[in-house]
Amino acid sequence: MGWRHDKPLILASKSQARQRLLREAGLDFVSCPASVDERALNARHEQSPITDQAMILARAKALTVSDQYPDHWVIGSDQMLDCEGQMFHQIGNKTDALTQLQALNGRRHRLTNALCLAFAGQVEAEIQDEAFLSMKHWSTSELKTYLDEVGEQVFGSVGCYHIEAEGARLFERIEGSRSTIMGMPFERLLELLHQKGLIAA
Repeated sequence: MGWRHDKPLILASKSQARQRLLREAGLDFVSCPASVDERALNARHEQSPITDQAMILARAKALTVSDQYPDHWVIGSDQMLDCEGQMFHQIGNKTDALTQLQALNGRRHRLTNALCLAFAGQVEAEIQDEAFLSMKHWSTSELKTYLDEVGEQVFGSVGCYHIEAEGARLFERIEGSRSTIMGMPFERLLELLHQKGLIAA
């Protein structure tokens, strides 16, 4: 699957999962995380529907980087997690990770994913997708063991699990695209890039 533009695609994110999806598809890309104050944007739009909040962040990331590199196609993506009305964010330590997993324990939550494709400082297309995950019931000691096994790598993932790895065992039911859960509605992105003539069929 060849990239057909003379400049590499830019992913406005440092997410390893999103980079892995692009790399495995054979796309020519570089990672350039956007300098966006996500917490400030979330606070400003906290009364908006979660789908709108996710797209606001994805759009801000894409346009911020596109303004810097107007000759490149840029992807901005954001993922939000809510469980029975409670919003969850990325955390930075094991104690908070355990608290987050306990809040999701035995419950069904929603992942909302938004993606914005930009070029020359303009939005060219936007994609949204959702996935739902139902976690099994785990004891506190079992959740602690899980966190010990996976290490700090999950701290950068909202929900503190990697569905493509050890995190899959935490769930009894998964509804939705695996790539959407990993961080980007990838199948729909590939369709979009093909429609725009940026990749081969």
